[in-house]
Amino acid sequence: MASAALRPALSNWFGDNMNTLTFEIRDEKLRKALGDIAEKPDGLRQPFEKFAQYMRVQTDKTFENLRLGGRYRGVFWRYFAPQYTRKTDGVTVPAWGGVPKLRGRGNVKGRKRPSGQRVANGDAIVQDTMTLRSRAALVVRMGKYTARLGPQGVNYAAAQQKMRPFLFFTAKDGKEFAQVLRAYLYGGHNVGVQ
Repeated sequence: MASAALRPALSNWFGDNMNTLTFEIRDEKLRKALGDIAEKPDGLRQPFEKFAQYMRVQTDKTFENLRLGGRYRGVFWRYFAPQYTRKTDGVTVPAWGGVPKLRGRGNVKGRKRPSGQRVANGDAIVQDTMTLRSRAALVVRMGKYTARLGPQGVNYAAAQQKMRPFLFFTAKDGKEFAQVLRAYLYGGHNVGVQ
């Protein structure tokens, strides 16, 4: 059997405020082999949905493993930058505050997030309201040989994707896609979607 070729492409879809991840069967021999199946009303919906579920899990794992910054699946997320460094005593005030004030009593408060909440020590990156994480890899559109995943209704997704990539393919994902297609083709067209 010809191998399934993925096109790991981030492309703008529905305007400039949303990025999508496209996976596509590009191999012509494989497209011919899938011809009859792809023409049916449900076509390749089962394997595409199965792979989309796999990608949702991988994307969720990315958010979980990078919640405090670091490296995972080949991408790096920076943790919250400090608010400022005081010129008077040289103390760097972290994003969550907690450093005693120079004037007055108490500690410096954490920086405000776009949601209005303040950053606290140990807060997760890009998970203030959980909106992006919960909508990161929803199926946006499915075609005969193509499926697109992306966050729906999240205006800041493209900006976050540039700073902290969350929706992307790895070589392991390509192998998983090929395995899902193989199971679908040789397993009697019954791929369980979990």
